[in-house]
Amino acid sequence: MRTANNQRDNLSPIADISSQTFDDLFARFQELDTECLLVYLFDKVEESALIHLAEQFHITGNEGWAGCTTVAEKRDLIKNSLNLHRFRGTKYSLVRVLEILGLNGKVSEWFEYGGLPYHFRISVEMNDKAFDEFTEQQLLDLITANKNVRSHLESLIIHLISTTTQMYASYTTTSEEVTV
Repeated sequence: MRTANNQRDNLSPIADISSQTFDDLFARFQELDTECLLVYLFDKVEESALIHLAEQFHITGNEGWAGCTTVAEKRDLIKNSLNLHRFRGTKYSLVRVLEILGLNGKVSEWFEYGGLPYHFRISVEMNDKAFDEFTEQQLLDLITANKNVRSHLESLIIHLISTTTQMYASYTTTSEEVTV
């Protein structure tokens, strides 16, 4: 043990090389940066560690990770992964995973619209996002991974919404000709 002057105190019963080595090792441990060990602070963890956390929380691929486009969406998905797993197979899980991915979705179950038993419809608003066959397949895989096993997707309705700023200009010319 060392005192404030970096002098060895007499509290240590053994003042040999092994206790000095232990003191030096303990001093090195005090200098370590422990901030990097706090990986469950999802807002502070390095971006490169997010994929490993996604694997740990079992949300890679079709379970949501493939649909994330921003780092904020990835962090939000990891934060909510335990809730998504807890409620997997419910309407809440489908709506929540769509919200996390920035999609406004409405799930209608068969008894709400008079459809076949154990069928459901999903209506998704895609605000300022591109939509192609790949995106459609990702969305279908995401729904399949989070839906109830006995339920069947009857229809997927996509509303593509684009907002733009348009500028208009007009020009009017008038003239008058007088002949005397």
